[in-house]
Amino acid sequence: MREEYILDEPNPQFNKYFEFSGIFPGSAPLVIEIKDYDDLFGDDLIGKTSIDLDDRFFSAAWQALDEKPIEQRQLYHHSTSLSQGCVNCWVEIEESSKVKNKHKTWNITPEPVLDYQVRVCVMETRNIPLEDIEGTSDVFMKVYIDDKNKKTTDTHYRCQNGEASFNYRMLFDLKAPSKVNNH
Repeated sequence: MREEYILDEPNPQFNKYFEFSGIFPGSAPLVIEIKDYDDLFGDDLIGKTSIDLDDRFFSAAWQALDEKPIEQRQLYHHSTSLSQGCVNCWVEIEESSKVKNKHKTWNITPEPVLDYQVRVCVMETRNIPLEDIEGTSDVFMKVYIDDKNKKTTDTHYRCQNGEASFNYRMLFDLKAPSKVNNH
């Protein structure tokens, strides 16, 4: 997939389906490598993961699953023992005779990004600690979903009983699924 690189994206979504043939027992491990595309000096390995297909094929528990689970596989580089990220994938192993007669089709296109509005109603506070030296607090609230979209209420100065009334309604426009939270 070298020619289908995704430029300047820390969380790329490839959404690709690959099919291979193998013989059991003795199938080679499935290796997934993620590389940094470089036009001039050669591509650098970010990390890789290896899946033991024999272990899957001969596992009764894994074979019993009709739909295989999506796995989050850690990516490792030989220069460090720390994970270099992860890749989400799933692996199915089917007998060749089943594949010819009944081929499953999977829709792996990404979910469409939709617009949403989040409404937060801030009504009142109770039992706020009185932190100032005079035994009062200046109470306000900051509400945010991400660092770009922060909203604050007004400030109730010198609150003496830990109770403040706001009656605020805050609106946040957002898109989901969000690339920020895709892991």
